[in-house]
Amino acid sequence: MKDKRLWIIFLIIFINMMGFGIILPLLPYYVESLGAGPVTIGLLMAAYSLFQLFSAPILGELSDKFGRRPILLFSIGGTAVSFALMGLAKSIPLLFFARIIDGASGGNISTAQAYIADITTKENRTQGMGVMMAGMSLGMILGPAIGGLLSRFGYSAPAYAAGFVALIATVLTYFYLPESLNQNIVREVKKRRKFFSLGDFRDALTHPDIGLYLTISFVVMFAFSLLQGTFALFTEHALHLTVESNGYIFAYLGFIGITMQLFFLKRILKIIPENKIIVPTILLLAVAMALIAFSQNLFSLFVAITVFAFTNSISGPVLAGLISKNTPDSEQGNIAGMNQSIGGVARLIGPVLGTSVYGIVGMKAPYLLSVIILTLTAIFSAGKLSAAKRNS
Repeated sequence: MKDKRLWIIFLIIFINMMGFGIILPLLPYYVESLGAGPVTIGLLMAAYSLFQLFSAPILGELSDKFGRRPILLFSIGGTAVSFALMGLAKSIPLLFFARIIDGASGGNISTAQAYIADITTKENRTQGMGVMMAGMSLGMILGPAIGGLLSRFGYSAPAYAAGFVALIATVLTYFYLPESLNQNIVREVKKRRKFFSLGDFRDALTHPDIGLYLTISFVVMFAFSLLQGTFALFTEHALHLTVESNGYIFAYLGFIGITMQLFFLKRILKIIPENKIIVPTILLLAVAMALIAFSQNLFSLFVAITVFAFTNSISGPVLAGLISKNTPDSEQGNIAGMNQSIGGVARLIGPVLGTSVYGIVGMKAPYLLSVIILTLTAIFSAGKLSAAKRNS
């Protein structure tokens, strides 16, 4: 991957996600310092996800019409403004306003995916997606650690720092990232409808190829959200691990993700093509979830999360690559935005359902539910892919 633009995208996404990682773990404490409770914390996180759910496909459509660069500038610039407002916030309404701005302008991931689709061939598209996702993983590893250190100076300090790193990403985009979208595609897109419509979701989900991969992407994100919302509780109650231990575990997950996506993904895909690796990957994710559920000690948990990290670091770029490869050049931003929006739905539902099942049924329940969902998805996907191969 010798294209310098790809590594600029990596750096921009890394810096932006590092800013996100700086503030996210401290947000509950910030809310409590303003006199609010757990319900407000949940609503604040939901407000961000809700506004991003609606804005991502619209920003994706606009990036098809007007170019990737202006949408990336708007999105990352909006994040910088939102973090600055968080630092200034001395009331809950202003905090909500800051998170809404961040959610409404939060189309940088989908636009970055569309940018990568513009500058890569179909042969190396998935590796390009892997480079971008490695930047996300690295940012989310370093961000929380930096945020924890800065919290010694008050909860506003991490917010200002996050705003500053987002501003750096904005400057990098402005000076070093050229437009990637071909002007012929722009003219073609402008002949279409003026605005994104909800009917686009129906068309995408019923598409014989794109619809299947969007569905799988939703299920994988949903399964991850079931784990994300309950993992700290599980390790505390089942294995008596501390917050610090969980921090090391998530750092380990991120380290495997970065290593796989930057150095080994290309080699793996030379052995097993994307369309053949996706079903085994889903099944391995199901195995990982089962291993987590039945972990009896730190060693067995370590084995389980290693399997999970390995397969999760493959499934993300492979699904993004398959969706992009089956999308026309004139709709890359549109479909990438819808994929981000669908992922937002999974992140809204997954933690709520996971924690509810955890509390009502038991500690293992969210992971066993994930095993069932992933296994059924693998069987369904295998049938669909086999039928598509016979028809082709």
